[in-house]
Amino acid sequence: MHAVSARRPRLPAIIAGLLLIASLSVRALPELGLHPGGLTAEAATAAALVVATLGLWATGLLPEAVTALGFFTIAMLTGLAPPEVVFSGLTSSAFWLIFSGLVIGVAVRQSGLGACIAGHLARRVGGTYRGALVGCLIFGLVMAFLMPSAMGRIVLILPVLAALGEHLGFTAGTRRHTGLMLAGVIGTFLPSFTILPANVPNNVMVGIIEAASGPVPTFSSYLVTNFPVLGLLKTVVLAGVLLALYGRDRVAMAGRPATPAPMTHAQRRLAGLLGLALCFWMTDALHHISPAWISMTVAVICLIPRSGFLPPRALQTLNMEPVFYAAGIIGLGALIVHAGLGGWLAGVLLDAAGLVPGEAIGNFARMSGLATAIAFATTLSGVPAVLTPLTSDLSAATGLSTAAILAAQVAGFSTVVLPYQAPPLMMAILIGPLPARDVARLCLITAAITILVLWPLQALWLRLIGVI
Repeated sequence: MHAVSARRPRLPAIIAGLLLIASLSVRALPELGLHPGGLTAEAATAAALVVATLGLWATGLLPEAVTALGFFTIAMLTGLAPPEVVFSGLTSSAFWLIFSGLVIGVAVRQSGLGACIAGHLARRVGGTYRGALVGCLIFGLVMAFLMPSAMGRIVLILPVLAALGEHLGFTAGTRRHTGLMLAGVIGTFLPSFTILPANVPNNVMVGIIEAASGPVPTFSSYLVTNFPVLGLLKTVVLAGVLLALYGRDRVAMAGRPATPAPMTHAQRRLAGLLGLALCFWMTDALHHISPAWISMTVAVICLIPRSGFLPPRALQTLNMEPVFYAAGIIGLGALIVHAGLGGWLAGVLLDAAGLVPGEAIGNFARMSGLATAIAFATTLSGVPAVLTPLTSDLSAATGLSTAAILAAQVAGFSTVVLPYQAPPLMMAILIGPLPARDVARLCLITAAITILVLWPLQALWLRLIGVI
């Protein structure tokens, strides 16, 4: 029986095969004299590469970075676009923001600042498990403001949360220990879609806008548009769901945790450096310095051998896969625009979504639903790769402003239905370890409440501030 199941094709391989057939079929349409929606031969070739690339990212048949490198290679071999378009992701601020986030995450961990934070946090989350649960959620949200990379934050806070649970007397692997870790992870991930430098899809969206020479949202404008409902209110929803799932029984702590050791000189300097960076991130509307270059300044300081934050040759220990993944996504979006695929795809999506000019609230809801649906096939980072290049076309077709179209994307890709859509959550499941069933249950419940309650509230908020 085991031998038979070993020979059975895996579902991702089957899906990838179907997507490959679909991509080849799209490429063959113009050669057969078929031009649906005015599809040109160049756009058909680009569409074939886009479908194949997104299919590999969605199924995980190959590592994301390998797929991105394959995209770069095939795009150049086929001459679909010049190098400045294909490799636009490598020169975008999003690439360097993710890279610097990885460096900062390693510095916080290597310096011991993360463990120090866990010790202090253990003494401040309250004397009950329910207080600790909410405290971990808030801690995760605060970290989303302090560190620009969701992957880096989760790598950093997982050991902090694990140490915190043991500080409070809960054995690793137990339901209550899992609840604390899940609260911190989900708190630093889901609300962070509304904080501009704090998550990959946000940065990919901004990177594609930047590559197309469009108006790039500032940290403050993005925060005002999205954070009050999809960040702050969603955190309140998460607190309620977590308390309902894990905090129904009132549990007293095993005793007050021991006083943590004082911060070392290096930890104090790194904490001050991150605090200064946060001040610059939050005031970018005044000084107009991109969050990426603020983050890179911190990263370069951390990499200086005598800074005391990182060991020599620290770059050799970095996992560069996330940055190449982001560069591939941004380059894919730039290719869609360059090949003229954007206008054709806009027509197809407009027909599928049933967008009606003049119906602002309805169009916002349909656009948000479309973004959520796309995330099932492309993962969250693929949503801006598909929709952001179409912003002007969608704006013209719906009558919504560019800011409203982008806000609908945020509402869509911030609604995580299943963990596989979010690589940081999958990483937390693997290295946490966190039970996949618990993570999926929390995502499903939160997504349902988001769609039914928070989306209408977000539409009302956008109307109130004049976006729609």
